[in-house]
Amino acid sequence: MKSLSRLVKLIKTLKSKDINIIKNISILVIILLTFSIPVRAQNKTEKIDEFMTYCYKNGLFNGTILIAKNGNVIYKQPFGFLRINSNENIKKTSPFYLASISKQFTSMAIMMLKERNKLKYEDKLIKYLPEMQGYSNEVTIRHLLTHTSGMPGYPVSPRITNRDVLNFLIKQDSLQFKPGDQYSYSNSGFILLALIVEKVTGQRFYKFMEENIFKPLKMNESLVFNEDTGSIPGKAFGFNKYEEMDDYNLFTAGAGGIYSTVEDLYKWDQALYTEKLVKASTLNEAFSYISLNDGTISNDIFGWEIHENKDGKIVEYSGGWRGFSTYIGRNLNKRSTVILLTNSGIQGKILDLKNILWKILENKPFNLPKISIAKKLFEELKINNISSVVEIYYKLKHNNPDQYDFEEFQLNDLGYFLMSKNQIKEAIEIFKLNIESFPSSANAYDSLGEAYMVNGNKENAIKNYEKSLELNPNNVNAKEMLKKLKK
Repeated sequence: MKSLSRLVKLIKTLKSKDINIIKNISILVIILLTFSIPVRAQNKTEKIDEFMTYCYKNGLFNGTILIAKNGNVIYKQPFGFLRINSNENIKKTSPFYLASISKQFTSMAIMMLKERNKLKYEDKLIKYLPEMQGYSNEVTIRHLLTHTSGMPGYPVSPRITNRDVLNFLIKQDSLQFKPGDQYSYSNSGFILLALIVEKVTGQRFYKFMEENIFKPLKMNESLVFNEDTGSIPGKAFGFNKYEEMDDYNLFTAGAGGIYSTVEDLYKWDQALYTEKLVKASTLNEAFSYISLNDGTISNDIFGWEIHENKDGKIVEYSGGWRGFSTYIGRNLNKRSTVILLTNSGIQGKILDLKNILWKILENKPFNLPKISIAKKLFEELKINNISSVVEIYYKLKHNNPDQYDFEEFQLNDLGYFLMSKNQIKEAIEIFKLNIESFPSSANAYDSLGEAYMVNGNKENAIKNYEKSLELNPNNVNAKEMLKKLKK
């Protein structure tokens, strides 16, 4: 664009009689303006593609991604397979389990009912769910929307429903703290919000969402999973670094429960710049910080985390459940969007990826994320014996120290997975490798002690538990195991 600046200065120096020169220069200016923006966008797109290809090839991402800048999609791409042992490719239209991203949709349902004068944020919980009379009558809908209710959690089990959660909470009959005193992430609160939607509307929650959000926005591949859903055509299946996770068939909704695609989430993103669902003033409140009772600021409200910095105001949220890891982030000032849906990992990894993608959009430098050494060794174990795998570990650590993630939890995680598959011999060698790498770790010795105990080697189990206790005298597990082993 420096050339463009020089041309503008030149035009100012010319006299009116030089009309032909001015015309020619004007044409050149138009050409520069026409091509300069796409070229820059193309460079950004290429950088994103190069980065995401690296992530896919190194086992850091398996899923779909959509990036928009200035309200225009500049990158949309699927990577990998629908399930770990399948050759069926992921598509841009493949539904993923959104996990906690579902919370912003539940919040929208409440906002819509508030605008229709069906409820108020300051309404008490017991007004709609009188079964909760045993709890403090201070809990309001606003407290539930902002994770400040003090509501206790609940145990997760297959086929659990919202009614099951409600019945469990009724029995608990006690808050963790006075409403508004603290922020404490609460899935229970959002399940109660979904139950309130049903109470107010007389509709099943999934039906209300379908009729009031998904259909109006033409989010045709999105749904709230429920007992009547059946199979979802083309959906992704979650898996961890090593194997596919069980399809839990959770029937809870409000805190999670929604399946969607990157394309549908982009429709959702764009609709939030309009008043198709609620007024701008209503939405602005959902994108603002709140104060706790002591004046402390909290930024996790209405299913969004709010962040403001020199790059603009960013509202974002992530979710994770049994292999699924999801993220949506929106820079409200620049109308930029990052959407990531993966079925292949833990939530922390997708947060690393999204941070880098935002840096690419803002032309900031970044380092490539490290590859999981645990996943690498697991793949090597499929074709090599454990001794060879140990050698590979040392070779990679010496030659590629910055390329792989050699943190302690990597080997610990792999060791326990091998134990779960009854590969005890291999697990013991992996735990021993971890101790060699982290000789001051009480947890590493504790894990090896457990592996020896499972393998029936009582002497070595005691030896390693004692070493763990020496390194960490507060290790309760080691104390308990030693009591059992020394009986």
